[in-house]
Amino acid sequence: MFGLGMPELLVIFLIALIIFGAGKLPQIGSSLGTAIREFKKSIEAPQKEDTTAPPDKIVCSQCRQPLQKDWIACPHCGMKREA
Repeated sequence: MFGLGMPELLVIFLIALIIFGAGKLPQIGSSLGTAIREFKKSIEAPQKEDTTAPPDKIVCSQCRQPLQKDWIACPHCGMKREA
């Protein structure tokens, strides 16, 4: 991946073991894994857009323009209003 072989990874692990100690390494690994998982989930999840109108407003299902209660079709796009 980055040209790191087993000897290089072993040296990195030993340096991390010396710096952080044996008790902290599992916590660091767990929090790093959680952070990576959340990052992937936020990238892969589609952004939800709130396209629902408040109950007192009626909008066209096609062009999302506001409609009056007595209109049976949208004057903007011509789409018939859903009942």
